[in-house]
Amino acid sequence: MVQAELNSSTLTTGFMITRKVYTKEDVEKKCKIWKKSHQIGFDGWPFCTYKNLEEIEWVKKAILDALNHPEKFNANDNYGALCNLKEMIKGKQAVRLRSKYGVPAKYEYRNTMGVNSIVDANHGDRIIVPLTAGEVLDIIVDLNKNRDLEDIFNAYNFHHETMSIEYLETFKGLYCQGKLNKLIKFICSKSNELGGFQDYGVDIIRNRLTSHYLLDARRRDMEWMNLSLKMVFGSMVFL
Repeated sequence: MVQAELNSSTLTTGFMITRKVYTKEDVEKKCKIWKKSHQIGFDGWPFCTYKNLEEIEWVKKAILDALNHPEKFNANDNYGALCNLKEMIKGKQAVRLRSKYGVPAKYEYRNTMGVNSIVDANHGDRIIVPLTAGEVLDIIVDLNKNRDLEDIFNAYNFHHETMSIEYLETFKGLYCQGKLNKLIKFICSKSNELGGFQDYGVDIIRNRLTSHYLLDARRRDMEWMNLSLKMVFGSMVFL
């Protein structure tokens, strides 16, 4: 299939013909996110406005499809496909991509050396929260003691330098919704096998009881209500 080699100049003056096949890494390198204005740029081209982080991923996937499969966007080349995609989602309408690209996340833990993180298995093992298995369990203990997120964050020397308070907030939200239950069961189950849970490149976890980490339904509902209220009322937390 004939495709266009895109760069900042070709987007306005034309394009060169090539048979390049683009990858997710290519798209990541060419995409730029402006958080204050909620803008997504591609290869120097202001592309669209997003409403939430989820939409960013949808747009990136759609861009990759437009580059490699322009016919999906009723075009003969990928420049035309990008133009059609941009027109489709202008005016904060990235939500139109939900039906095709909004596959629900599947949270799993990867104990591969160099990864050691909570990932989304349904989206190419994209890292969701860069916490090791041991940190996952230890932070759950702190959360269940009602410790403040900032205090928790400052108390840890995290394995991943990319770990941030924003990631910790994401982790708490997922935990309070019960979305990490399978992941917790996996880690605890493996920790009770012969040799323990081998978190390669980090440590070995042994003899952890699942019941000490799973959030029971009543507490989960209360924690999630508190988290929602905090988002609405700022620092006010109802216990």
